[in-house]
Amino acid sequence: MEVCSEEVRVPVAQAVLAGTLLAPAGAGPRPCLLLVSGSGANDRDETVCGHTPFRVIAEYFAARGVVVLRCDDRGVGGSTGDAGEQDFDGSVADVVATCRWLASHPAVDAERIALLGHSEGGLIAAAAAPQTEASAVVMLAGPAVPIERLLHEQARTLSAEAGATSAQIEHERRMNEQVFALARSSRGSAAVRPEIERVIREYLRSWPDLPAADEAAVNENARVMAAVVGAPAYRSLLRQEPAEILGRLDRRLLAVYGGKDVQVPGVANADAYRRIAAGHRHATVRLFPDHNHLFQQAGTGSISEYESLPPGPDTAVLREVADWLSTR
Repeated sequence: MEVCSEEVRVPVAQAVLAGTLLAPAGAGPRPCLLLVSGSGANDRDETVCGHTPFRVIAEYFAARGVVVLRCDDRGVGGSTGDAGEQDFDGSVADVVATCRWLASHPAVDAERIALLGHSEGGLIAAAAAPQTEASAVVMLAGPAVPIERLLHEQARTLSAEAGATSAQIEHERRMNEQVFALARSSRGSAAVRPEIERVIREYLRSWPDLPAADEAAVNENARVMAAVVGAPAYRSLLRQEPAEILGRLDRRLLAVYGGKDVQVPGVANADAYRRIAAGHRHATVRLFPDHNHLFQQAGTGSISEYESLPPGPDTAVLREVADWLSTR
């Protein structure tokens, strides 16, 4: 099928998002998929480790007769706005505005718009959907367990993979508990960030099973880490409860997880999703046992493995999503 590519600019609150709209040639309107990226400031392809998963998704669905829009996040690529000031609610608002813009596009069937979010983008899509006319939501590795628990699990898995000792893992857990408590508070960033940096600095100085740390390195690492955790996006994510967001959703919902995902562990999140969606007759979950966070077929699931694997998401995953979307 011939596909046309259109560079678009979508007006949102106090910014403009630049994106690429792929539309099958010929008569419309057609079903549409809006892609929602995960945490961090992402370009429209959600480029990571040399891969462009959103480009893969967009081209797959456009070749099958679906209009697909993917945009640069605020402050990235051709988009205006400040990525550093964007929080969870702001991302939700941008999805709502973009979905409304799509509904008026001549190539799009406004009654057949679906939101597809990856990682945190899945949760953003689920939160945005009730404020739009979107008929369905697809979460690829979308969090279903409480966010703080998910972050502790991520840290433990990644540290163990890097060879950390049990004492170091426990030390990191205690640090993160204190840091997350500060980050979740309603106090302004100007007041909270120095406290977060102070806590991190104290823990870095006393890290077990390592020689005494260089003070300059401790100060720099604490500054960088505090900037991440103290940012509006991270702080607002910590306050989100996936069970509440998913429990409010009244649209068709598909959650897809990878069994070797070390960032949003597939089995634990699929189990949590099943409990949350137990009373939702239009909710479905799929677990691909051999796939990682990018839905590549993986050996270990380690982040260090991403770059060496074929591009994802794997066609089997995309086919599952396409089959689910095609049934109303």
